[in-house]
Amino acid sequence: MDAVFDAYVVDKEGRGAVTAGLARCPIDELKSPGVLIRVQYSSLNYKDALAARGEPGIVKRFPHVPGIDAAGVRADDPAAGAVLVTGYGLGTEVWGGYGDYIRVPDDWIIPIPAGLTARDSMVLGTAGLTAALCVDALLQAGLDPARGEILVTGATGGVGTLAISLLVKLGFTVAALTRKPAAEAYLRGLGAARVVAPTDGGASDKALHKAQWAAAIDTVGGEVLADVLKAVGYGGAVAACGMAAGTRFQGSVFPFILRGVRLLGIDSVQCPRAVRDELWARLAGPWRLSHLADIEQVVDRQHLGPAITALLQGTRTGRTLVVVTGEPV
Repeated sequence: MDAVFDAYVVDKEGRGAVTAGLARCPIDELKSPGVLIRVQYSSLNYKDALAARGEPGIVKRFPHVPGIDAAGVRADDPAAGAVLVTGYGLGTEVWGGYGDYIRVPDDWIIPIPAGLTARDSMVLGTAGLTAALCVDALLQAGLDPARGEILVTGATGGVGTLAISLLVKLGFTVAALTRKPAAEAYLRGLGAARVVAPTDGGASDKALHKAQWAAAIDTVGGEVLADVLKAVGYGGAVAACGMAAGTRFQGSVFPFILRGVRLLGIDSVQCPRAVRDELWARLAGPWRLSHLADIEQVVDRQHLGPAITALLQGTRTGRTLVVVTGEPV
């Protein structure tokens, strides 16, 4: 076993500036009990970008290794097959997937199902699991393609991209909401029937808007979520999974008691293991997306800085695959 390993380390001394970059770390720094996994691939998520900037709500202590997703093999049994880890405390409470190794509890580890490679699983990652949770929640709420158009907000991000892709694969008509006019070709390429801007909902103090959507997947939160709720039709539902636009929104009970709209909270961090297993099986099987290579941007771990900046500035689209010890293709 290696005595040291490479990792993308975020550090801060006292009140000094946050630093981030590749460093050599003793294997003993992986203090949490559990199984040692050699990481091949990870991914770049909004939470990872915040962690790389030392965001105190994400990083509990320094030094820290971000990466809320990881795929690789067990260090003690690499022939057993590829595994993945997403969520729980990976990349927040314990060192994450931007290191050559992670050490995590056994019940965090999911064998990658047949139909997906380790690389595929990280193009999906937390974003794919979250998108699948949102779609599944809408299906359980009784939504079907005949009900009408589904709105996806934050459409060019990782969750938005994968939510659109899954909905289209299942036969839904999708409207994609984005602030990026130049992204229309990208979103139509995913299968979105039309692209709308946030103002199309008519941000106002009105308690209700004209019903436009049968349902929605909201990835951004804030006042965008408030306006989406006002425009969902009778018996519809909104699966809410993000808060990049804010943690608070103002609204009324009208969408809920006059139109019977349901607000469905989605959490992928502490999602029960049985649900994870079921959704990863779907993502590898009936929900398998054939265009994962078309939505990925590949970055080597040591060159994460520009990708992190672009993600925080909102100029990066789709999914970013982070090569750790695996081979870029």
